[in-house]
Amino acid sequence: MPDQLMQLKARAPLKVTMVLAVLLAIFASWFVVRWYLGNTIAEYFSPESRHLETAQMATAWAPKDPLPHWRLGNIIQTELPPDQISLSVAEYEKAVSLSPNDYRYWMALGEAQEQAGDFEKAERSLRQAVRLAPAYAFPHWLLGNLLLRTDRYSEGFAELRTASEANPELQQQLFNFAWQINKDDFEAQKSAIGNTPEMRAQFSSYLARRSRFDEGLRLWNSLTESEKRENRQVADLIIAGLINAKHFHQAMEVWNDVAPGPAYRVEQGKVVDGGFEGNLAHGPGALFGWQVQSISQLQIGIDARVAHAGNNSLRLYFQVRSHIENIDISQLIPVAPNTEYDFECYVQTEKLESGSTPVVAIFDAANEANILASSASAPSGNNNWQRIALSFKTATNAEAVKIRIYRPGCPDQPVCPIFGTVWYDDFDLKSKK
Repeated sequence: MPDQLMQLKARAPLKVTMVLAVLLAIFASWFVVRWYLGNTIAEYFSPESRHLETAQMATAWAPKDPLPHWRLGNIIQTELPPDQISLSVAEYEKAVSLSPNDYRYWMALGEAQEQAGDFEKAERSLRQAVRLAPAYAFPHWLLGNLLLRTDRYSEGFAELRTASEANPELQQQLFNFAWQINKDDFEAQKSAIGNTPEMRAQFSSYLARRSRFDEGLRLWNSLTESEKRENRQVADLIIAGLINAKHFHQAMEVWNDVAPGPAYRVEQGKVVDGGFEGNLAHGPGALFGWQVQSISQLQIGIDARVAHAGNNSLRLYFQVRSHIENIDISQLIPVAPNTEYDFECYVQTEKLESGSTPVVAIFDAANEANILASSASAPSGNNNWQRIALSFKTATNAEAVKIRIYRPGCPDQPVCPIFGTVWYDDFDLKSKK
């Protein structure tokens, strides 16, 4: 009996220890579960739904977790009136104190502090975000915006340039700021967007889209020859914009800056590859070369077996039993204003049959409804090379004409077949001056 009592006395402290351990585990688990629930609520509820009560509950369950405080600060900032912004600042400050190395919390704090009118603290917070995430775009972007709003343009644009280099999607907004703030100061615009060739080329295109062609070309011409060629895609946008705005001479200058080779260079009053001997690319990319629109039932190509002079010609082979959309083969040619020109080319046909055969015409490029000269229709049947000769005079403000081979169509006839082959060669334009 005494031995049994001794055993019971020995087991009692162990039971107490076990009970305390269980209670401690339950107590710790309670805090872990609370933190987990609070963090989960903060992480997965949608800020757009603006559930203020949900965010407050998350901070109550996990007061030492920065995420719920960050979420609550965001909800207060977007849901409550502006005069409650101090509450948002307080929540962001808690998030920053709990996780001082997370740049997102510093960005949110800086934005809220600026909204509260405390620009000095806002700048310190945003600079801390930049130090924590120097390679990220948005800390620089927010800091740059703050500096612009406090009239510190040089520093502000430096931050915005860094942001746009890290995230090219911000480049357009950078250009908008440079334009809005320095609209009538070209030198200030140049300073705002920086000195890298890529940025200057892109801003040249931006100015052209805003119809500030002279400033855009001044900036473009500040690039070296190699820098211009390296920015060929931007040049194409500038050229297209100038052509759409009927600034054909300026478009020619930019085209020549980036032309793939000497054969592609454009001269005023000269046809590019008029004899089809240059093996040049034809199509939308050759804005001052031959533009050829592909159409079913019509084969268009360079014929190396038939030529008026040289080795090649342009061949059109028709097999159209019912109807074909108007064909359109053309070339844009810069010309001098108020000037008389002589044009010639040569045409040959084989087994050509139709109520409407192709013609060659000269249009005013600024007003394509204005036909300056037009040939007779290509002769039906089989015909050896025949010369087409036209004369015309450009308008007093003309900058370009367009040579076009097209088919007028059959008047009042829904069915207008055409069969056979037409060749064209040796297009030439000469000024009478």
